[in-house]
Amino acid sequence: MTDASRDLLKSFGKLLQNRAFLMAVGRQAGMGGHGNGGPRGGNRGQGKLLKVLAQAPNGLTNAEIAEILDIRPSSVSATISRLVDAGFVERIPSPTDKRAVIVRLSEKGRDLFAKFDEQVDTTADELFGGLTPDEQAQLDQLLTKLSHQIGDLDWGDVMGRPGWPHRGMDGMGMPHHPHF
Repeated sequence: MTDASRDLLKSFGKLLQNRAFLMAVGRQAGMGGHGNGGPRGGNRGQGKLLKVLAQAPNGLTNAEIAEILDIRPSSVSATISRLVDAGFVERIPSPTDKRAVIVRLSEKGRDLFAKFDEQVDTTADELFGGLTPDEQAQLDQLLTKLSHQIGDLDWGDVMGRPGWPHRGMDGMGMPHHPHF
């Protein structure tokens, strides 16, 4: 590992230990964080389903939602029932198929997403407002490139290589376990 790579890893570690940063990113990603007006209990599945419906203003069938989220139809039905009970979504008969039901955001659900979008904009401005537009674009390109590179890594090889953890990492609360 080069010194520059090691410094970058240390910088990312500091960023990921920053609670404010993690809370801002986590709140944006899942919509289920505390205090954001989301569904009670912060159920991550409910947040994902709401996000999918927000992107489909005309609504979707249970089967379409199950396919998009790659979850069982029974899980979709249970989650929709909770969201209907909370007033965030509504079920309406399909105008083209009498057997199908369309699920879409209710007015309360649309209001929730309007507030959510506003909150995401504010958080993004607070986090990245100190960067110029060019720096923001460069950071986005670099993080995208890094994300693709990380996706190509074989983590079994990384975590299981002899000597891992190394350079004193055992003393940092990292148990030596070759089968991670």
